[in-house]
Amino acid sequence: MRPKQKVTLKDIAEKLGVSVVTVSNSLAGRPGVSDEMRVKIRDAAISAGLDPEKYQKKKILSEVPEGMTAKSIGVLVSERYMHVGKSMYWDMYQKTAYVISRFKCFSSLIIVPDRSQKADPPEIKGLDGIIIIGHIRDVMLKKILNNARCTVVFLDEQTHLGDYSAVLSGNYYGMYKATRELVTAGHKEIGFVGALEYSGNIIDRYYGYKKCMRQNNLQVNPDYILSDRTGDDEEAKIVLPQKLPTAFACSSDYAASILYDALRERGLNVPSDISLVGYDNYLYGGEIEMILTTYNVDMLRMAERAVSQVLKEIKDPAASGEIIEIDSYIIRRESIKRCRNEK
Repeated sequence: MRPKQKVTLKDIAEKLGVSVVTVSNSLAGRPGVSDEMRVKIRDAAISAGLDPEKYQKKKILSEVPEGMTAKSIGVLVSERYMHVGKSMYWDMYQKTAYVISRFKCFSSLIIVPDRSQKADPPEIKGLDGIIIIGHIRDVMLKKILNNARCTVVFLDEQTHLGDYSAVLSGNYYGMYKATRELVTAGHKEIGFVGALEYSGNIIDRYYGYKKCMRQNNLQVNPDYILSDRTGDDEEAKIVLPQKLPTAFACSSDYAASILYDALRERGLNVPSDISLVGYDNYLYGGEIEMILTTYNVDMLRMAERAVSQVLKEIKDPAASGEIIEIDSYIIRRESIKRCRNEK
């Protein structure tokens, strides 16, 4: 058997009827290419199995701002998320620590005991700045913020407890884009999976889903809005209604994996029976990993922006309170079934 031939930029250029230079400039983010053509080139590259990110020359800042000495930055993460080797927030912490070192600063990982309301907050003395990754329950978060005597920036979460800067993925428009994949495939009955009471990120993603539904004159059925967790311990669980839609937009890839298992238990298959789209582009095993269409979260760019924001606010505390969203793109795989157009 002959090995599969590797797709080149020339192949994409010929397919779209443009020059190789246009494809190269588009993937590298250089000017001179229309937004419409950029989307076509990126989609063609992803469909061909190429990673558009590797063609972009990302500049990671490597020095602290002018006139500032190297700083000590603490990275706080709830103990609930720190499963080494299989946690998105462990991966995000590693990327954040890497970026901090590129800035020639010092980082320290601080695990937050967040399972009990009576737990004491961690020691955070001697730090110039803090980056808090992910959701921390309000009871513990209030203790941390009350004890903090330095700059605080949130990463992949925001808070109502003060005027703090936050670096987020493109929650609203990211979920809008993900839901649009289902709508474009012809689905009209589309549910949503996510615990709305859990975090602001999931609420934003829910409203991105709702906007896409409304913009396409599709009804949101309350029976198809499902939570992916139960109780204070956040047990992963989805209770399926008796009647199901043809597709679900999931607030995370993890939620999609829980839904996938629940559907299989009922004897349903993805995508032949139910189509799914996820959010994060982060799974660590399981049957669904290789087939799930999902919105990519650019953790490295988010980490870069969070670290630069901390250093900016250390130098100028008046710069706090900024909400920064890092948009990304859809990774298309095989979890969406195209519906027949009904006349």
